[in-house]
Amino acid sequence: MNSVWPNAPNDDFRSLFKTHPSPMWVYDPETLRFLIVNDAARDLYGYSDDDYADMTVLDIRPPQERERMANAVQRRSDVEKAQRWTHLKANGQTFEVLTYGREIRFDGGAAILAIVQDRTEVNAARRQVTDTRSLLDSIVDNLPVGVFVKDMAKDGRYILFNEACGAIIGRQAKDVLGKSDRAIFSAEQTAVFRRQDERAFETASTIGFEETIEGLDGVSRILRTAKRVLPAPKGQAPRYLLGISQDVTEERGVEAKLAHLAMHDSLTGLPNRAFFSESIVRQVAAATPDMPIALLYLDVDHFKHINDSKGHAAGDALLCQVAQRLLRLSERSDLVARLGGDEFALVLKMTDAGRAQRLADLLLLSLAAPFDLDGVREHVSCSIGIAMAPEHAADADVLMRDADLALYAAKESGRSTYRFYQTEMRLEAERRHQLTIELREALQNDEFELYYQPIVRLDNDKLSGFEALIRWRHPERGLIAPLEFISVAEETGMIVQIGEWVLREACCTASQWPNHLKIAINLSVYQFRHASLLATVVSVLHESGLRPERLEIEITESILLSEVEQSLPLLRALKELGIRIAIDDFGTGYSSLSYLRSFAFDKIKLDRSFVAGMETDPGNLAIVRAVVGIASGFNALTLAEGIETEEQLGKLRAEGYSEVQGFLLGKPMPRKDAEALIFSEVHPANMIPMRKPRRQRRVGWTTAAGSR
Repeated sequence: MNSVWPNAPNDDFRSLFKTHPSPMWVYDPETLRFLIVNDAARDLYGYSDDDYADMTVLDIRPPQERERMANAVQRRSDVEKAQRWTHLKANGQTFEVLTYGREIRFDGGAAILAIVQDRTEVNAARRQVTDTRSLLDSIVDNLPVGVFVKDMAKDGRYILFNEACGAIIGRQAKDVLGKSDRAIFSAEQTAVFRRQDERAFETASTIGFEETIEGLDGVSRILRTAKRVLPAPKGQAPRYLLGISQDVTEERGVEAKLAHLAMHDSLTGLPNRAFFSESIVRQVAAATPDMPIALLYLDVDHFKHINDSKGHAAGDALLCQVAQRLLRLSERSDLVARLGGDEFALVLKMTDAGRAQRLADLLLLSLAAPFDLDGVREHVSCSIGIAMAPEHAADADVLMRDADLALYAAKESGRSTYRFYQTEMRLEAERRHQLTIELREALQNDEFELYYQPIVRLDNDKLSGFEALIRWRHPERGLIAPLEFISVAEETGMIVQIGEWVLREACCTASQWPNHLKIAINLSVYQFRHASLLATVVSVLHESGLRPERLEIEITESILLSEVEQSLPLLRALKELGIRIAIDDFGTGYSSLSYLRSFAFDKIKLDRSFVAGMETDPGNLAIVRAVVGIASGFNALTLAEGIETEEQLGKLRAEGYSEVQGFLLGKPMPRKDAEALIFSEVHPANMIPMRKPRRQRRVGWTTAAGSR
């Protein structure tokens, strides 16, 4: 039905039309001219009253819309229902509107009332929503983690499944959307997902877990996943499940490699000390009398010699080959570890009582075979300490201590052997520990003394000098021979301080003697390793006033063989000062004489063991004679020690030895007795009451500083 606009509308009605907030106009459907336009339309479109007077409704439309408008007016298709149009403002700007038309009577004729709704803001808001949705979709699709949403009201079908999720399972995301787990995954994996989903709905918080899944491409991946139920509108039950999954396969792989590096030796690939320490605690705790374990500590003998002479690359190659041999001899249930340096550990499950001993024998044989170090065959051996759990210890720390004590005993036994832990080893260790404490106190309390043993020249039977020998006057145990404490002093490094005291005391004492008398002092290999030795000797000579040629330093062969790079320059520097250098205990321990060509010794001291046996053993006598020939070839004096009988003295005199010392000629004596001997006119041999010649045990130790 057509509405009727009064021919002469009253002022109130016209005022309402004019001021209505919605843009409106009335136009003639025949001529399409505007009949009346309200203020809102003028404001929106920007045309003036004069403009509207000359315009039709086609003029407010862009050219491409005018034909559609004319047809709509003709068919009245835009009447009684809303239509979307593009309109044209006075400034040329186009915008979208929604119009509603209605046929009316205006001034007695047919007309159409058009009401306009500007869609600019609505469209902008819609575009913003669309853009936001597109942005969110793009973000979700490009996230480096998998994001998915399931509609649990529809069998858990995926309504969101981003590209990262697709990459994780090995299928494109579009092939997953709209499907449930059972349409994609195996029944076993589907059941796992279902249990996770049920757990998420049972809890009000996010659930997280890490799992390994088999992808649809056949690749196993480790996923870290979090699932949470999305809140539902008030009054409705939750139905959507949000999940976020991250592929941590590579991350876990890196962590595994780092964990392996942290627990394994980079050189040999064996478990390291950290791994061993954790493992031994568990294994000792599980050990029983019926299922014992054995701990073997193994050191490569003379490894330092290989490292120093051949270089660290050769040393590394040797350690790798040692590790391979240990692995070949061990069983899969055994633990083989490198603790550091040339130290290895083996933990054995004792399948029978003799297994540890059998393996130790095999290890000695295996490591005795030559090693190929860059085409050069090298030989080493090993020392092994063995402790059993729970027989020897039910605590890991105690067991490791026991194995270490057994290893120490093996080294003390001459190396290239093995020892099982015994209680006596612990008692000896405790004794040495107590001795270490007392030795430090002895240094602080000045409890050391020097004894002096005469040295006699055989060409005139005159006193040539003395050898200074250290003694420890213990406040409770009395006088202690160096044999009991020098090794502890060397192990703890106190030998450097003790040796310096011996050197200073002996030189100060000898400086008060006649100028033709020498003082001989033993130096330990440990003193040679100390960088301050040369400076100490120079300082002592300066302070004491002793002429350098009156000081005779005695060293053992081991110094030249084990510390050759440091020892030779130091010996040459000492000799340049005028100090005499003697090689002590000649002929014991080593067969190589090449070091005699490396340094011009002033004296060679024959070890007492050859003197004691020369009367009955032709081999010893041959060595006694050979030493004279060797010394003559190198223009060195000879001294034989350990003279206990007149027969020995006569024999050595006949063989051409330069000097002698021993109990027959004088025991080590305090300073006052030595000085009484010096200033006496009595022959040195008569100063000590002669006993019936017999073999006597050697009292002393020859490789320590100033000791015998």
